[in-house]
Amino acid sequence: MVVIIASLALFVLYPILRVFTFPNLQDFLEIPFNARYLKAILNSLFMTALSTTTATLFGFLFAYTVTRTDVPFKKAFRFLSILPLFSPPFMVAFSYMMMFGKNGLITYQLLGLRVNIFGWHGLWLSETIAFFPIAALVMEGVLQSIAPSLEYAGRNLGATGFQLFRTITLPLARPGVAGAALLVSIQVLADFGNPIMIAGDFSVLATEAWLRVEGWGDVRGAAVLSSFLLLPSFLLFIVQRYWVRQRSYITVTGKIALVDIQKTGWYVRWLLFTFCTFVSVMILLIYVALLMGSFVKGWGFDWTPTLRYVKEILSRSPELVNSLSFALIAGLVSAVFSITSAYLVSRKQFLFRQFVDFTNILPAALPGIFFGIGYSIAFTRAPFDLYGTSAIIILSMIFWNISMGYQTGIGTFSQISPSFSEAASNLGAGSMKIFWEIEAPLVRGPFFSAFVVSFIRAVTTLSVIVFLSTSSNVVATFSIMNLVSDGFYGKAAALTSALLVVSLSVLGLAKLAIGKRMELFKV
Repeated sequence: MVVIIASLALFVLYPILRVFTFPNLQDFLEIPFNARYLKAILNSLFMTALSTTTATLFGFLFAYTVTRTDVPFKKAFRFLSILPLFSPPFMVAFSYMMMFGKNGLITYQLLGLRVNIFGWHGLWLSETIAFFPIAALVMEGVLQSIAPSLEYAGRNLGATGFQLFRTITLPLARPGVAGAALLVSIQVLADFGNPIMIAGDFSVLATEAWLRVEGWGDVRGAAVLSSFLLLPSFLLFIVQRYWVRQRSYITVTGKIALVDIQKTGWYVRWLLFTFCTFVSVMILLIYVALLMGSFVKGWGFDWTPTLRYVKEILSRSPELVNSLSFALIAGLVSAVFSITSAYLVSRKQFLFRQFVDFTNILPAALPGIFFGIGYSIAFTRAPFDLYGTSAIIILSMIFWNISMGYQTGIGTFSQISPSFSEAASNLGAGSMKIFWEIEAPLVRGPFFSAFVVSFIRAVTTLSVIVFLSTSSNVVATFSIMNLVSDGFYGKAAALTSALLVVSLSVLGLAKLAIGKRMELFKV
């Protein structure tokens, strides 16, 4: 209990406070008079609204197709739709640069067009494809909970087609749509990977904060901008939490699995099939670009096959080893820490219980770049100087991801009756014995889920570590960003492909180990 409270205070609250206290009041007051800052703020809000709208719409159409229609190949569509969740955040923008840029395989090589994908339109496309899976997963669960018998009743009363959808299905799915939109907007607002790759001169808060440090060494300016990034993100998080707690649109009162979903009209079926096929192709193009880029000499001008980049990545990539080892440690510690915190909050009464609960959830509301700047300010100077060490990277990965495992643990412990522990206590078992022999075996599945989610987020993160990486602790995502900015697309594609293989391999092994008990998307 003491270790958890002290760790939360030092590695969550302290970096947050340092971001707000490092600049002085005058730095904050100058924001309204700085045209560059105001432009970045307006651009961020504009892109958040635009990308959230399209990503939520795409997610709803995908979820509706999978759950409420008889469109062919639904399982394939669902599998493809979740692939971007296990990829580095910048992979979509990087791949679309290779496919639709000035030397793009599709735009230039196939169509003979010189297209400039850099700017707000390229960022809009990238963020829509990158984040619509989040909306699809949220709304899929909501749509599955709507009893088909309600649609049968509507048809019996004369409603058909769009009227049935408008008056029954959509109103019941409204909480899911709102919750999905809020989740997506948080992700878009805090996104750093896609804007740094493809936004060009369309500056947003996340990239402007990075440029303040990289270009001008202005850590105070970066802290101010990240603070402004936190405010709408935290507000959206609070609203999203409210929606999640309020969504109790109960429509399931008995066994409804025996009631089949009605056949979809042929025109709606094929419209949805065409839409899902198009989006699935756009997702597949991401991986096609990466694989091709890894095995050709020069993207856009020399298509000769080569193994040079793959051999180079495999033979000299300490950054890939760092990514794997750091993420494994961070995933394991984060899972242990979050599940233990959930156990204490769920089963014990102690003085700082509300503090532990709030602080474990807090990182979910923090943009990655804000968290990274906080660690850069708090732990690269006395009294906690971890500059250039592996520890600063691992610690940032651990505590940025604790919310996922904590929420999963809280949900699991709420489903386990305390009577088991009470019975063991009456028989003389101590607190530790009860935890290890009764509680821990029952949360094995959620523990592995927390580990896998934390590992994947850690191994693919860029925004959190971009201010913390040096030549002595560099990780793969930071190297990929530098390779792309220097024009080494082949090396970047090979390193990104290797990172993707690592992520999917860990996911596959975890799935084999614990099967259906792994709930990756419960949070």
